[in-house]
Amino acid sequence: MHGFPFFADLDEGSYAELLAGAQQQHYTRDASLFFEGDAAKGLYLVQTGLIKIYTLSESGREQIVELQRPGDSVAELPLFDGGVYPASAAAMEPSDVLFIPKRVFLDVLAHRPELARAIIATLAKRMRKLVMLIQDLSLRQVRQRLARFLLEEAGEQHTFHLSFTNDELAARLGSVRDVISRSLSALQASGHIHLHGRQVEILDRSALEAEV
Repeated sequence: MHGFPFFADLDEGSYAELLAGAQQQHYTRDASLFFEGDAAKGLYLVQTGLIKIYTLSESGREQIVELQRPGDSVAELPLFDGGVYPASAAAMEPSDVLFIPKRVFLDVLAHRPELARAIIATLAKRMRKLVMLIQDLSLRQVRQRLARFLLEEAGEQHTFHLSFTNDELAARLGSVRDVISRSLSALQASGHIHLHGRQVEILDRSALEAEV
């Protein structure tokens, strides 16, 4: 738990208090952590795997709001406003999660104000991401959104494994599978990338960055 930003400054006694009430949980691919509208039960800390935060439209179309990786936390907001979960969460691959019940977390928070400051910083960072997502969905074409996503997934690497299906990419980028397939093919035809199954090779990073 020392690897999570929230708890970087906690003393050993506070760590022990949190760990005493924490529960180790494992989720298989597509297993749900919680659903939008459920009463908030606590905080989830991603140890391994990948967790998607998503919403569903009335027609059942999925929009992935955020992807949470090892070191990230899930479901902080309801701990503070007392509301329900504003979105759903599910594992996109086998994942290990440390669950801290709401009561345990709030008890530690009551005498560790630096924990609140760390959470506020994390929520502010998440708000910035949501603003960027809104900008992407409203101002950028699918090809531009896809180029940005590939660059984010690649990081400093030239070749990486794309662990998302085209359906999942569509849900993340606010599109549909066929458009994602055509956009990937177009980026490959332009010489920006090369696809080997789900392996993506960045051939021209500058050109891909110019798409964004």
